[in-house]
Amino acid sequence: MAAIGKVAAEHGYSGLTVERITSYAGLGREVFAAHFDSREQGLLAAQEVFLERLLWEAGAACERSVPWPLRLRAGLHAVLGSLVESAALARVLTVEADTAGLALAERRLVALDDFARLMQSGRDGFPIAAKLPEPTERVLVGGIASLLGQRLLREEPTVTPPLELELTELLLIPYVGQSEARRIALEPPAA
Repeated sequence: MAAIGKVAAEHGYSGLTVERITSYAGLGREVFAAHFDSREQGLLAAQEVFLERLLWEAGAACERSVPWPLRLRAGLHAVLGSLVESAALARVLTVEADTAGLALAERRLVALDDFARLMQSGRDGFPIAAKLPEPTERVLVGGIASLLGQRLLREEPTVTPPLELELTELLLIPYVGQSEARRIALEPPAA
């Protein structure tokens, strides 16, 4: 898995070959073939690990005993940090992967639903959120993913504090209103 990730990060999807993967892993082609039928299957497995890690990091950041809007902000911060840290791999696994086959695109869509479910707890305790349409969280997460995917595609992985502030505010507006969302986004993080 590490070799698949390293090759993908260094060479992109078009440069992801079984030969490179096995060379980076220091293993023979037969070992790769014992685990995967194709490079796409290997990439799908790497994507699964990557997306599960992002979801775990977001969920772990959201476990703090602070109000939900601050947990959401912490989860977003964790995800953005991971994307910046592994921008080249993130680009391949979230943007270029759509050209690699339907299974990779479908897995990315499942991940969006997973992140949307994390956000749904925001409906509890916020009266204006109770009346939101059912797909609200999916639309918010999908919109953020689209913005970040565009930055990765343009190879602009740096997440600036103003961008993080804007994304936090956008995610919170439907739950707490615009002025409160802005206040929370601007509030210094708790130590």
